[in-house]
Amino acid sequence: MAAAYLITFREGLEAALIIGILLSCLRALKMNQHQIYVWGGVVAGLILSLIFAWAFSLLLGGFEGKSEKIYEGLLMIGAAGLITHLIVWMRIQGRQIAEHLKTQVELSVKTGMLWSIAFIALFSVVREGIETVIFFQALSVQSNGALPFISGGAGVFSAVVLAVVIFYTTKKIPINEFFRYTSYFLILISAGLLAHGVVELQAAGWIPTYIKPLYDLSAILPETTGLGSFLKAGFGYDANPSLIAVMTYVTYLGIFGAILRRR
Repeated sequence: MAAAYLITFREGLEAALIIGILLSCLRALKMNQHQIYVWGGVVAGLILSLIFAWAFSLLLGGFEGKSEKIYEGLLMIGAAGLITHLIVWMRIQGRQIAEHLKTQVELSVKTGMLWSIAFIALFSVVREGIETVIFFQALSVQSNGALPFISGGAGVFSAVVLAVVIFYTTKKIPINEFFRYTSYFLILISAGLLAHGVVELQAAGWIPTYIKPLYDLSAILPETTGLGSFLKAGFGYDANPSLIAVMTYVTYLGIFGAILRRR
C-alpha cells in the first residue's frame, strides 16, 4: 500500500535523521565512545514501541456495533490530526533541528549528563513508533482490515538507506525539498482519513448525515476492486460519500494545501 510506505518512509527518515545527527555530533567532538548511549536509546525506543503496539491492539480491539464505529471514527480522525501535526511541526521546526541537537549534545558531553543523549534518541524513536502504530491501525480500518506490513517495512528500510547515504557519503540529497513534496501526499492521506472518520461517526449517529450520497461513482470507479480499492485504502476514496464528508475533505485540503504552498 502506497500510503503505508510513504508514512513509514517519512516517519522512519525523521527518526533516522535525528539519530544520524546525534552520531555525527559525537564524531565531530571525537567522542565516538559515547555513541553507545545513542544506540542504547534506539534499542530502548524500539522495545517501547513494540510494547505500545501490543498494548494498543490488545486494549483497543474487540468493539462491535456502534462502539466499533465510534472507535474507528475517532481513530481515523486522531491519525489525521497526528499527520497534520507531523507536517506542520516539520515545516516550522525543521530548519532548527540540527543546530538544536548539536547544542544539546555539546552540553551533555560538557556536563557529563550523557543519559540525556540516550533520552533524545529514545524519545525520537518512540514518538515515530507510536505515530506509526496509530497510522497503521487507521489505514487498516480504512482498507477493511488489511495490515500493510510489507509496504510499511519497505518504507522503514528505504528511510534507513537514505539516511546512510546522507550521513556517510558525499552525495547531496535535497532533504528539505523531499519533505516539502511528500507533505502534499501526506495531506491527501490525512484528508482521506479525516473524511472516512466523519463517515464512521455518521454511522454511529454522532454526526448528522443530511445528504448521502452526494453523488455515486460506484458504476464508474467502484471502491471494492482495482484502482478504486487502491484509492480507498491509501487516500480514503469513497464512491458514494455524504455531503459533510465531502465538505470536510475539501475544506481540509484547501486550508492545509494553502499552508504548504506558503514558503
